[in-house]
Amino acid sequence: MAFDTVWGGRDSGITTITVWSNDAHNKAEVDKLVDDFNKGVGAQKGIKIEYSVYGADWNTAMNMAMETNRAPDMFKGFVNFENFQEQGKFLPWTEISGIKDLLDAHAPFARNRNTHFNGVPYSIAMYGWFSGFHYNKSLLQRAGFSAPPKTWAEFEQQAIAISRLAPNIYGYGIPLLWTPDFCHWVTEFAATNSVGHMYWNFAEGRYNFADFTEYFEMLARVREANAIFPGMESLSDDQLRAHFSAGNVGFIMGAGWNVGVLYEQFPFGGADANGAPRNPTGWDFAPLPVRDANSAYAVPVSAGAQYYVNAQVKNDRAKLRAMTDVVRVFCGDETQMLMFTAGKHVPLRADIAAKAAQSERPQWTSYGRTVTRTVTMPAAPHDQLAVEGAGRAAVIGQILTGQIPRTGIRAALTDLDRRMNAAFQQAVDRGIIKREDFIDATFEQRLRAR
Repeated sequence: MAFDTVWGGRDSGITTITVWSNDAHNKAEVDKLVDDFNKGVGAQKGIKIEYSVYGADWNTAMNMAMETNRAPDMFKGFVNFENFQEQGKFLPWTEISGIKDLLDAHAPFARNRNTHFNGVPYSIAMYGWFSGFHYNKSLLQRAGFSAPPKTWAEFEQQAIAISRLAPNIYGYGIPLLWTPDFCHWVTEFAATNSVGHMYWNFAEGRYNFADFTEYFEMLARVREANAIFPGMESLSDDQLRAHFSAGNVGFIMGAGWNVGVLYEQFPFGGADANGAPRNPTGWDFAPLPVRDANSAYAVPVSAGAQYYVNAQVKNDRAKLRAMTDVVRVFCGDETQMLMFTAGKHVPLRADIAAKAAQSERPQWTSYGRTVTRTVTMPAAPHDQLAVEGAGRAAVIGQILTGQIPRTGIRAALTDLDRRMNAAFQQAVDRGIIKREDFIDATFEQRLRAR
């Protein structure tokens, strides 16, 4: 789209609102929503939405549009968006009338310097990914269990029992080649709902890796029982999913994207002549097991702002009025339910998942309804630190592979805390980061909220 066509206005009484995104995966659904609106409510109110999807040039297009003041009326986030917000180029959503219910419903999922700046909402977080347990129903039953594990102790028992079924079958798999992401998805996210904070403690402003010692000790016992798929050091996430789909692994960690992968890329049970899974319902999602079933916290979820609004909209009263309807087209409850049923997004709000129609792929529905208590994660400082010695990925990898023995796990994590906290303080002292950007006194409170 050429920049000289971006700013729509009023033509014969029509107020045109331009919206850009980089969401190619749900374009068909959004195109229909926009078309239905333009022919229905939009035609009645004199509002027309022009929706465009960008590809690989998304970040370049948005930065150029913002720099030249030719950006669309509403748009998805992009690299460097924070700088433009600080320049006053984003509209606070409190200036859009009639959407307070949306702001209130999504307030629990607010993220500092993402959906909110200095406590003011500039967007909402609607969708996200959280870790879940994927399990092979047949292996679980063959090992003598009727339901997936609810506690760490049950997981340890079931994983070891599954590994005893046959020489080529293992209870669990860990893709260490997926680095450093395995640090999050396979370890931190899996235990936060038991520990009550993440590796970086947002309330205290320091690292607390050592508090995860019991979780790593439990995994060490599973490894010592030869119940973890061998060769984790060279195992990618795709390779692990392939072994899981072939029936060689009882449990794997992951998120909702695995529904598509295990139907299309690695069809569970092998593919039929049409490429569909031979056994599409042979696996399912389950909530993550916890240390103590009577003392569990919320599940951390990776999420971010959905759309932002151009501050120039406030200079056109007709556009500002129209944004009430346009925001609902892209962010309303009905849209969120549609995206969930279509298998495009997982809503953060449990009430949306509960009300939405069942998906054609049952695991998508079970994944979205697995967790009713989620908390969006603030940004952590990991990637901006220069740590002396082995970093978190190296230390956690050494623990998982047994290079650090079970008896030495707590000492290794305590030492990692010392070095990571020193690196954080050094980054603050040098002006590389600001301490306050990584403090959120409410995060642990929200984890504990019932």
